[in-house]
Amino acid sequence: MRPVRKRAQRGPLGSWLSAAVVLATVAGWIGMAAPRQGAAEPAVPGSAKGDGLRLDVFDKTYPPGQSPPNWAARKFAPLIGDGDRYFYEFVHNGPDEHFLHLGSGRNNSFSVGYNKPLNLKEMPWVEWDWKITVLPTGGDVRRKDRDDQAGALCLVVDPSATSFDSSLCYLFENDGPKDTPITSTHRDNARYLIVRTAKSGDPVGAWLHERRNLLEDYKRVFGHDLSKPAFLGMQIDSNDTETSAEAFYRNLILRKP
Repeated sequence: MRPVRKRAQRGPLGSWLSAAVVLATVAGWIGMAAPRQGAAEPAVPGSAKGDGLRLDVFDKTYPPGQSPPNWAARKFAPLIGDGDRYFYEFVHNGPDEHFLHLGSGRNNSFSVGYNKPLNLKEMPWVEWDWKITVLPTGGDVRRKDRDDQAGALCLVVDPSATSFDSSLCYLFENDGPKDTPITSTHRDNARYLIVRTAKSGDPVGAWLHERRNLLEDYKRVFGHDLSKPAFLGMQIDSNDTETSAEAFYRNLILRKP
């Protein structure tokens, strides 16, 4: 990672080292007024009706760079080079056919977040579909100089204007040990679980469904219960490898036990 004017080190949410950077992200996720909660989720293949809260609820396609209620996005760190590519879009093609599209280029690292705290005591399970179409070439969360990911769904705990308590990210990586806790190379209070890897044969360019218990995973990774407010977000970055990345998300749902 090349330092440029002491730019913030980055990775999937675990490398928010600049107070100004965190302030911008928190302002985007929490400070924005949100007129409604997530809607009761419609039928999802393989899931029972009425036992969950769907977070990716929006009734129209938003222009690139604009977010629906309860969602916000920020480019949260200074970038080297000319900025290249920075893209997110909420696309609506029908009641059950909408998704979030993220793209990053050789200088980009940014996050998109649901800016309402999660009720994990009542709904500790999270389900989502993701489709990773471009992985950052050589990206590896275990390497500080290659800490880039196309797919990163993250639980961010108790964010403030200058920092956050902790974070746990589920990753789609090029390679690495699956479901094994990994500590960030940038800060100890950020941990990762690799869910999918291209090297193991998980398909790039196909929709894949995931289901995780946020409370159980958090306790396993950090060694204690989650007791503070938590938020959910997705990060994409390809700045360290100076390549590109692209990801899609849909059917983001919290569920009861």
